[in-house]
Amino acid sequence: MTTDRFPAPGHIYEARFGAMAFRLQFDADGRTMRFVPADAPNFTGAQAVTYQATAIRPGVFMVTWKEADGTTVTHVEDFEHGEVRTNITQPDLTFLNLAGTWSRVG
Repeated sequence: MTTDRFPAPGHIYEARFGAMAFRLQFDADGRTMRFVPADAPNFTGAQAVTYQATAIRPGVFMVTWKEADGTTVTHVEDFEHGEVRTNITQPDLTFLNLAGTWSRVG
């Protein structure tokens, strides 16, 4: 991949961290994303968040957002190699650091 333009808007991706997996629907506006567990039938009722994507290098982006309950999420999404790393701080200050696969599913 040779672009520093964020490729996700208008598409759905799956982030899989072992048994835990999510689908992320990036709206075409380039600002809004919805996420659901990967086994959810659709995005009905999914929380919408405003995200920011920052290019790290061509094909790799740091994507950050804050959820309604105060959870903060930082992804490093590697579109070239199909990898994702995440750091999540939950409202109770529990911190998660996960690595997994990243694939376009829609």
